[in-house]
Amino acid sequence: MPIATVDDAEIHYVVSGGGEPLLLIPGLGLDHQYYRRAIPKLSESVKVHAVDPRGIGKSTKSDPPYTVEAWADDFVNLIKEIDTGPMHILGSSLGGSMALALAEMAPHLVKSLIVVGGFSELDRAAQMNFDLRMRLIMKLGLNAEVADYMGLWTLSREFVNSDEGYEQMMANQKIIKQNSSDMYLSFVQSVLAWGRCLPEQSGEAKFTEKLGNITAPTLVIGAPNDNLIPLSLSELIAERIPDSELRVMPDGGHIPFIEKPDEVSDIVLEFIARHA
Repeated sequence: MPIATVDDAEIHYVVSGGGEPLLLIPGLGLDHQYYRRAIPKLSESVKVHAVDPRGIGKSTKSDPPYTVEAWADDFVNLIKEIDTGPMHILGSSLGGSMALALAEMAPHLVKSLIVVGGFSELDRAAQMNFDLRMRLIMKLGLNAEVADYMGLWTLSREFVNSDEGYEQMMANQKIIKQNSSDMYLSFVQSVLAWGRCLPEQSGEAKFTEKLGNITAPTLVIGAPNDNLIPLSLSELIAERIPDSELRVMPDGGHIPFIEKPDEVSDIVLEFIARHA
């Protein structure tokens, strides 16, 4: 597993395949294994770099707080360290927010941008969900009950009801539980901070206002059966980024790379091929 030294941290990532360089940024509290079911297909056509963000997996676990903007800055330095030139950037869920921040921060390093189930702000229900998640962890720690709660929000009912889906939910929980309660709590707080939902952020402009600054060719993917991040937030991103494309996966769930890995990989690869 390659290591890049970024400022005061080591960032681990895995590489597979060849061709156009693609950086995969995972969702909240998960490492590169977030893309475990999609990497085999993606790497048939492109060179995949799947990263463990700072604080997660084998990357350096710096002291909190964590922010989306700081993670994005790490990836800017990672791309420079990898030295492939501009990369295609794909982020899912919170990783989609990191990808948005990266594209706005360093447009010269982004060949194309793909945001899957991402968000530039939170609606009231999503804010309440993450706030409740914080309060549960503060009371109970990162235990099995909290992990089940998170699993039921991040995967669709239909998928969890299948044996395959339940097995994948348990695999995600195993990865999540590798985080300490305090560390995972700081990750959830970063979601609320990104949404400008913390009390001290009252009146602060949301990142949505910066979406118009993004110049990279952009694909936004969302699903109507995403229980955590509504399709409307994907639609908002697509509306605000000039000339972006929106693809709706009818049954993709919040993490199509787990629920529908072949289908979402085909969509991603077709987009990259047009912007190679």
